[in-house]
Amino acid sequence: MPRDSCPQARCATRYAATFVEQGRRERVRASVDGFQLGLTGVVALPLVVAAVFLLWRPWAPTLDMAMTEFRVRDVGGPNTPLIGLPGRIGDFPDQGSHPGPLSFYLLAPFYRLAGASAWGMELGSVVINVVALAAMIAIGRSVAGRRGAVMIAAVAAVAIRGYGLNVLTHPWNPYLPVLLWLLVLVAAWAVLVGVHRAAVVVVAAGSVAAQTHVPYLLNAIAISVLVGGVLVWRGLRLAPGERATVTRPFAWSIGVAGLLWLPPFVDQLVRDPGNIRMLIRHFTSDPDEAYVSRGVAVRAFFRHLDAFAVGGDLITQQAAFVHRSGLPSGSVWGGVVVFVLWLGAVGIAWRRRHQRLLALDAVVAVALVVSAFSISRIFGKLWYYLTLWAWAAMLLVVVSIVWASFVELSARRSRPIDQRALWPAAVVGTVATVASVGAAFVLEVPEAHVSDGLRGVVPDTVAAIERGDGLLTGPDGRYLVFWQDAVSIGAQGFGLLNELDRRGYEVGVREVWRVPATPQRVFADGAYDAELHLVTGTFIDQWRSRPDHQEIVSVDLRTADERARFDELQERVERRLEEIGRPELATAVDCNLFGASLDLTLPQDVIDDLSEMLLLGEPVAVFIAPPGSPPGMC
Repeated sequence: MPRDSCPQARCATRYAATFVEQGRRERVRASVDGFQLGLTGVVALPLVVAAVFLLWRPWAPTLDMAMTEFRVRDVGGPNTPLIGLPGRIGDFPDQGSHPGPLSFYLLAPFYRLAGASAWGMELGSVVINVVALAAMIAIGRSVAGRRGAVMIAAVAAVAIRGYGLNVLTHPWNPYLPVLLWLLVLVAAWAVLVGVHRAAVVVVAAGSVAAQTHVPYLLNAIAISVLVGGVLVWRGLRLAPGERATVTRPFAWSIGVAGLLWLPPFVDQLVRDPGNIRMLIRHFTSDPDEAYVSRGVAVRAFFRHLDAFAVGGDLITQQAAFVHRSGLPSGSVWGGVVVFVLWLGAVGIAWRRRHQRLLALDAVVAVALVVSAFSISRIFGKLWYYLTLWAWAAMLLVVVSIVWASFVELSARRSRPIDQRALWPAAVVGTVATVASVGAAFVLEVPEAHVSDGLRGVVPDTVAAIERGDGLLTGPDGRYLVFWQDAVSIGAQGFGLLNELDRRGYEVGVREVWRVPATPQRVFADGAYDAELHLVTGTFIDQWRSRPDHQEIVSVDLRTADERARFDELQERVERRLEEIGRPELATAVDCNLFGASLDLTLPQDVIDDLSEMLLLGEPVAVFIAPPGSPPGMC
């Protein structure tokens, strides 16, 4: 019967059945073989090399990573976390957190395997990303055989090069899900093609991404709804005997989702207000900071589609995606051209009735729509890490354009030219992998300039505790850790708390830090023996003037040239602040350098100088203080 004369209901049933039959064929094809394992090993090689090299590069986690290590260490005990890392959700000190704890649960086994070392979290991040790579390549093979595996492997290799090994070995919550999100999109494509069991992958990887960093939440919901809707639609149009091929993966997906989201719902039941309620309240009310303007959102959307610009960056530098996401401005026309080319690719797929390509375009379309909306709802500063997920859709847009081009050429020449796309994909993937392996040899630990300063004061602090210096009562004492940071909003203070906690000392914080440091690490007044104060920059001299404070150690890792450069920048910033009528900010530069750099009303040259000052840093010192010591003045 001609297509145009097929009754709508019968065609819909037949259409659904073709995907079920294709799913059966792909299940036979999906067995793992040496080709697939070898391909995965090649693409994952940069991550493996990076993990080995990082083993020999000491790292002291600070700020968010110190908070992450607290929670990873708590997994399996009475204080096992039920929610994610604190975020810009609500108001300090009662801010909310990212939705869930799955990232902590995933990192915990590798953390313990590595002897509860900071490197164990880096190892965990690498393993999670390698598993994501393996799953993507396996799905590519299920959808399109070895050609599909090679195509997805090439995409993954470019993603590794684009995000960079600093991102993919760093278990920071905005970084951890980036490859998982690419996996979600690839798995959703597989479901639409007919590999229905990939729906479980969509739900599992999407849940990890959404719980780890809230910008993934809406995206994960949208893709899950797309996949669930497709399964329901096909199930309703199949004969009863055929429905199990769709209903079984659907049921498994619902069960996996329920299990993975159980911890946040337990938190909501046992705590008032629970984190779910705080998230809903936060995202349904007007934020304290303004949303990014429509123009900024549009430019950001198209900049994250600019394959031409990022393609050049991929050749010359690691982490091109991070670089492009962090640019304060830039042309949008490259992204507009890519978007128009993709619309043309959709037209080709529709005209040629290319089911696999149409399925990919459907996933990309949903991802782009949600991407545009998500970017428009960012408030305050458009931090680079808030949009890293958008590059996954860009990669699949490029795949769609290239694939559609080969499909059109094949149709016009009546030859399967599209099969020759295997070789360009293999070449691109190989070049990207080789470049990434080379970058692994020069990989640095996260936030090295802050971590090194913390590592400089930890040994003497530990030695002072062991000796029982001053008010310290030895290793069995209880010590409150306090910080006043002129540079990086307490990053090294959280790091000192984490370093001492990891070593088994009984340390805690004041009530105001109950959310980031966890409630079980809060010490009430009078419930500890002495205080350990980490201070930086201008606060050091204040603490030295206090007769009841005993200095343990001070460290300034800057060279003479770096100190001179810091002073030069500070004088220039203060002069510029006078010129623009903002002299009152000079105090903020002295006492809260990071906070001053966030002022979006400052000229770009001032922000650039403040950013350089942040990288140079200031001296760090640790003091022993009596209980109840007041903060410094600035």
